[in-house]
Amino acid sequence: MTETERSYRAGAAPLWRSEPFRLFFPLGIALGWVGIGHWLLYSTGVSATYSCLMHGLLQMQAFLMAFAIGFLFTAIPRRTQSTPPSAIEMLAAIALLLGVAAALVAGAWIAAELGYLLVFALLLQFAIRRLVGAGASRRPPAAFVLIPIGIAHGMAGALLLAVGLGFGARPVWTTLGALFVEQGVFLCFATGVGALVLPLMAGAAPPHDLGSSPAEARKAIAYAAAGAAIFASFLLEIAGHARTGPLVRAGVVALAACLGGGALRLPSKPGVHRHLVWIAVWLMPIGLAASALVPDYRVPALHVLFIGGFSLLTLGVATHVTLSHLDLPALALGRPPAIVLVGVLVLVAMAARVAADWSDTYFLHLAWAAASWMIATLVWLAFLGPKLLRRSASTRR
Repeated sequence: MTETERSYRAGAAPLWRSEPFRLFFPLGIALGWVGIGHWLLYSTGVSATYSCLMHGLLQMQAFLMAFAIGFLFTAIPRRTQSTPPSAIEMLAAIALLLGVAAALVAGAWIAAELGYLLVFALLLQFAIRRLVGAGASRRPPAAFVLIPIGIAHGMAGALLLAVGLGFGARPVWTTLGALFVEQGVFLCFATGVGALVLPLMAGAAPPHDLGSSPAEARKAIAYAAAGAAIFASFLLEIAGHARTGPLVRAGVVALAACLGGGALRLPSKPGVHRHLVWIAVWLMPIGLAASALVPDYRVPALHVLFIGGFSLLTLGVATHVTLSHLDLPALALGRPPAIVLVGVLVLVAMAARVAADWSDTYFLHLAWAAASWMIATLVWLAFLGPKLLRRSASTRR
């Protein structure tokens, strides 16, 4: 064990590195405002143009990615009892996220996707060194095989988008790249991380380490098969099976949530954020299935996945991480009005976005959806932001 590892395990690492979520969660909120605020600016006449593609990529490649990095930079070293991210890794991740967002806003597609590729390269080397390196004293759970599969979706999607948008290649390249980035990455991440987080949030024992028994090896193979099925479903969809592809993804996500995350049962521990996460887990396959079964309303149905699934799940898990790491059990087991309001507002935003396509005031509905989501995240940041600036009791000891 190196001196750096001993210092980290003794709690002597700088707080901004030992608990990276303190930086990346607020950064994610700010980047989300850029992506969602795009619709609010257009709907109110401040902006004369809009871009659905830019909006979607900003939310996936900046907002959600910032939360994913904050979670993985925190969870992987703690799970494996290895070193925290270095100062260079932290600063590089922040710079790349800001660069990707700026490039997307400017319409510099090649630069944006190159930056996104570098984000994954950074995340991949960070994970490999701690998950399989000599300094790790524990191994990840079996479901974490989905993390590199999600990264593979992201890197393939970035290359396809760069070629399709930057060099005018066939539209199918852009379509497939967008599917990989907007769905593939976070379906894999949510399923893989969910198998660790959902049982913990529900009060069950954490999953065993990969390699600890033949059963865990079989689980890893099953999760790898789930990732392969998600990948194959995109190829099916792009080949013309517009209903089969999303239905396959819906089935894979629902099955993994039930078998790996225990989502058939409500959380046994109290805490409103736990129930919000449970709702979000089920909205993911519901949104995917609806997009397949009602193809004329594919885009609004997918926003059940994006808003009610991905974003509500992200805020719920981020709430759990924050409250548990900052030693706030009374809030973690209670019903803080702010977190209740966050959940209500995100679901209102989802409903407004879904209803937009049925209304005669499409852009007004988008404005209401954007405003509701931005207020929800503002409430989240106002409630938890000051706590992120304070040291927890454990770090003061």
